Amino acid sequence: MTAERLYAILESLDSLDRSLALQTNLESTRDALSNLVNQPAQPTYQNNLATALASFTTAASKMAGAITPSEAQALEEMGGAEFFDPNVAERVTKSVQTNAMTPSVARDFVQDLAARRSVFLSTVRTTLQGLEKLRIKESTLKPGTADAAFLIPRDMFDNELPSFAKELTFISRLMQDLTEAQTGEPEPAMLEELSSSMPTVALVANLAALSLLGTVVNKFLKAWEKIEKIRKLRTELASIGLKGTALQELTEQITTTVTEVVEESTEVALTGYNGSAGRRNELSNAIRQDMLRLFGQIERGLKVEFRAAPQPGAADENQKSLQEIANAAKQLKFPEVSAEPLLLPSGKVIEDGADVTVVRRTTRKSTTTTSKKESVKDGKEEAEKHGKT
Repeated sequence: MTAERLYAILESLDSLDRSLALQTNLESTRDALSNLVNQPAQPTYQNNLATALASFTTAASKMAGAITPSEAQALEEMGGAEFFDPNVAERVTKSVQTNAMTPSVARDFVQDLAARRSVFLSTVRTTLQGLEKLRIKESTLKPGTADAAFLIPRDMFDNELPSFAKELTFISRLMQDLTEAQTGEPEPAMLEELSSSMPTVALVANLAALSLLGTVVNKFLKAWEKIEKIRKLRTELASIGLKGTALQELTEQITTTVTEVVEESTEVALTGYNGSAGRRNELSNAIRQDMLRLFGQIERGLKVEFRAAPQPGAADENQKSLQEIANAAKQLKFPEVSAEPLLLPSGKVIEDGADVTVVRRTTRKSTTTTSKKESVKDGKEEAEKHGKT
């Protein structure tokens, strides 16, 4: 994580807590419980507790859409996930209801939670102040602009400079292909920031291309949820001794799901393309290859984060793209790194000009067509290769 990224996350958490008055409402609940413990028969204190708990519940419920998946992951790594969990109010309410006859138990629970949360917030704010004194802040976006950051795990290129260069070349080609698909002309992405701790490449590019990137990444992540369920089911069936056709069908379904999302993403990318038929075919092959490699890298740990600064009141096509990018930023939840990658074996990348095979599944069998830019193996080969995954 870059220092600028850390600043952005901490600033977002601090701002969220202040705007929703989360800590204030939690401490009000704590105080109401303390008063009730001292004078349990006092109606005023019972009403105060009900009011404070209702306010805290309302505030906590608003956190659900305020924290992006990438921020939530960073928050968990910092040890603060429980303090910004939208369900935290349910835990407090359950403690109060469960211990109606012994409110001191609920009081102790809320006191402990409020105290630990206060310490965490203090650390957040102290760190923010320290970063600001060191003149480290989040890079700001001008209204009407957007960017994307590719977070590249070092395991993906084994700290080898030539391999890292390949990753940069791929990102560049990906954005040029997506831009050409949207505008008819390939445009280079411009480097915005580069960090080496967790290798992060932040870039600015054509808004329509960034919006398209967010769309196809989201498509893959949704498909991956389905794939994970199939893998889990396959593992469970194998554990009870089921073999043969049933497991092969599940393996084939995984392959088919990947193929379908690659093909769908390619079609979406070229929906509005108005170039020549010949160039469209070339671009289709290039984007198909881009999608397979992108999805394979995501499976191995690559993450893409988006930022957008929409212009209130604007109603042009750029504003639509900006809003789509902003929406994508709130939805993308990346999978855990797979120990046994399905799409691209560890350390392998799809090279330019490689012959590849696309699997298209019918009701009970697979047929294949060959193109120059993408690789997904035949269902039987996948079954043999991934029978133990």
